[in-house]
Amino acid sequence: MLTVGLYGIKDTTHGTHPTYTHDHSVAFMRDGRVEDVVSLERITRRKHDNRLDQHIGTILRERVGDEPVRFVSVNAFVGDAFQSADGNLRIEPEAPVRIDACPVPARVRWWPDGLRRREATGWALCHEFAHVASTLPFVGRFEPNSLLVHIDGGASDSACSAWWWDGREAKLVASSWDLLKEPVSNFNVGPIARLALGLGSEEHLALPGKFMGFAGHGRADPSVRRWLQENAWFLGQPDSGVREILVARFGAAPPYEDLAATIQSDFESRVTATILEWQARTGARHLYYGGGAALNIPTNAALEAGRHFRSVHIPPCTNDTGLALGAAAWIELRERGFVEIHGPYLSRSGEAETSLDRIDEIADRLARGEVLGLCNGAAELGPRALGHRSIVARPDSVEIRRRVSETIKGREPYRPVAPMLLKEVALEALGAEVAQSHLASFMLGAWRLQPGWDAQFAGVVHADGTLRAQVVGDDAFLVALLQRLWRVHRIAGLINTSFNGPGEPIVHTRRDALECARRLQLDGVVIDGSLH
Repeated sequence: MLTVGLYGIKDTTHGTHPTYTHDHSVAFMRDGRVEDVVSLERITRRKHDNRLDQHIGTILRERVGDEPVRFVSVNAFVGDAFQSADGNLRIEPEAPVRIDACPVPARVRWWPDGLRRREATGWALCHEFAHVASTLPFVGRFEPNSLLVHIDGGASDSACSAWWWDGREAKLVASSWDLLKEPVSNFNVGPIARLALGLGSEEHLALPGKFMGFAGHGRADPSVRRWLQENAWFLGQPDSGVREILVARFGAAPPYEDLAATIQSDFESRVTATILEWQARTGARHLYYGGGAALNIPTNAALEAGRHFRSVHIPPCTNDTGLALGAAAWIELRERGFVEIHGPYLSRSGEAETSLDRIDEIADRLARGEVLGLCNGAAELGPRALGHRSIVARPDSVEIRRRVSETIKGREPYRPVAPMLLKEVALEALGAEVAQSHLASFMLGAWRLQPGWDAQFAGVVHADGTLRAQVVGDDAFLVALLQRLWRVHRIAGLINTSFNGPGEPIVHTRRDALECARRLQLDGVVIDGSLH
């Protein structure tokens, strides 16, 4: 049987695109294996696209045969039911969808051609648990005695929730809109963050990642933190009024870097304390953590470095891009007890086998300082490029980093640039603890360089002194390329940033890659191992 997970709850119609729902997607699984995940933005080329209701018919026609099908739809606080724009697919829960690991049976009305109805079964799963379950395709199953955590700006009926997994059942420990409202809102809708970065309220989806990077340039101030707490972080107040308050306290040029660092410090301490309080209540030994908040690298690093858990797992698609996959994987796991373990490259785009024939030439060109795009195999799932849809260059030059990040990509100077490196190099450059990290494969952690390695990574060390690295272990092309660079040219890794221009989704198809490479004026592009 084919399991089709989908996240496509329709947004409200007020405000700029998108308002509340975003990053719609569809996942296809069979016998515990992921066949494909469609991130809508990748195929429509509209960032954070939330119009699955308009595209679901085409997506299903291209991927579903005559086999039995079951749907599992993920809800949101704006609604529980999914309906396609043409009315040919309707998934209606038979009861309200609560914060529960148990999916709710749903009535499915499906007319693929608009004329003949096709039978299908269905479920609806809460947004919160779908975030947690998005870890499953990357771990196979939850270890017994684990804490399952979701934290983001807003799901179905909470902004944070936690379950204890005893090996058979997920038992709800806590859920709340208010518990972490302030630290999360500071990154999503906070006026100080908008003022610091010069962003408008319509750019709320860009705010968290940029603000996290900006915070690395400042220093947290405990007295300022107390002042901000006393004023409820000025949440909900107009930006102009907040700026007047900041100028009155700090002068004409408020120390926005330090304010950002203070807000980041508060986020890190409160999120970590909350997770550890849930751990104390359950005695959990392992952490599985999903939701948009899990993209906050310093907090992830603190959770892992503190060794409070035997293992910490965060999926590459921890934001809403992973909801459909999490829903499908949870249905599959409930039936089989496990799902197959996958790498992050789950989004199909008509790829061919990746050739290694041009590795030497590609490495030589990178060693000379060229900037290349990579479009190999299936695309990685989630907001981070992990080597299959990446722009790469040598990491030991500040000038090359500026060309890649600021000139080519149009990114702000304060944003961190991440490298990829071999596991054998990572063990020497970052220390032995990186070998035990489950975050390193997905560029979700941070480490400090060992003595003697600063020059090798001069272009990618962030202002806070950390390296937000991806450690490559089992991708044949990336391993071969990095080995050639290290063993022949003594280049310890590569800058790895997403293959896209400003405001665009990551490239998906080979045509996307060629067009984007020309537009960005890259020195070349590698497509399934072939150099163009």
